[in-house]
Amino acid sequence: MASDIPIACTLSSSDYRTRLAEIAVLSRDALRHVERRGLILDLRYAPEAASRVRRLVEQERSCCAFLQFELHEDADEVRLLVTAPPAAADAVPDLLAELTGQRP
Repeated sequence: MASDIPIACTLSSSDYRTRLAEIAVLSRDALRHVERRGLILDLRYAPEAASRVRRLVEQERSCCAFLQFELHEDADEVRLLVTAPPAAADAVPDLLAELTGQRP
């Protein structure tokens, strides 16, 4: 059951720093639009970044199982919707910062 999943990242501190650096590069290279709607983060990337965004989603699903990821790809963009559970509402601003490369 989803409510039994801990609201926590399972990465070690060094792996976490590496992941943030990778996300920052992806964001710098391809992130076109960011919008937050409550518990949903709507991230839109350039279409040529599709494989990198798919890789990010795979990685994040394994370390942050409490988040839901919905990926949509078309010729014009790659859209990633990340939904946090209500129990993680206080963490959403930090998640947005991390997933947009804005967190050091």
